[in-house]
Amino acid sequence: MAMVFVRGGQCGKETVITARKSTLTTVSLSFETSCEHIAKLADELKEVNAGSEMTLPMRDTAVYRAASEHCCRNSCIVPAATLKAVEVAASLFPPEDACVNFLEDAL
Repeated sequence: MAMVFVRGGQCGKETVITARKSTLTTVSLSFETSCEHIAKLADELKEVNAGSEMTLPMRDTAVYRAASEHCCRNSCIVPAATLKAVEVAASLFPPEDACVNFLEDAL
């Protein structure tokens, strides 16, 4: 199992993604979120095939197809975090923190 906490940037919404290996290739997903858009994504995205998700082009994954329907912005980091949780739950990669920090204010 993998659990990932995501705090959005400007929106300030928070999401906890839980990914559990169901079968040899299937990972079930659940989301606890304060974001209405991610809640809609969660309604659609209950399970993915980890083998295909990790080998398909990004635009063809079930995660990014659902995100393109439900996320309010294309810069939302929840879809990437979801795929990170899937790869860990499927034992494809070990868990490793990732982050985005702005080093200089562009404004």
